[in-house]
Amino acid sequence: MRDALTSHWPEYLMEAAGLGLFMLSACVFGTLVGHPASPLGRLIGRPLVLRALMGVAMGVTAFALVRSPWGQRSGAHLNPAFTLTFYRLGKISGWDTGFYVAAQFAGGTS
Repeated sequence: MRDALTSHWPEYLMEAAGLGLFMLSACVFGTLVGHPASPLGRLIGRPLVLRALMGVAMGVTAFALVRSPWGQRSGAHLNPAFTLTFYRLGKISGWDTGFYVAAQFAGGTS
């Protein structure tokens, strides 16, 4: 446990920050696209186009986080389901899995 924590603590923090940034981006774009008083929402006005715009914004956010230097170093799981999959495939250890998931929960609640 101590070895995993001392060796990989920067990656755990990167995961927390990455998921926190993803959630912040979702809030910002969700407000810009979905709030009734949003000038962008009133300008476009078509729900299907607004939903597509939201999907593109979140897709670009995810792509940017995965391709960022932090994403490249930490593996950019950004989701406990991905982390558990990597564990089941034998790509990360049990302690790393626990610490990654804890960091992701911390990042998601920020």
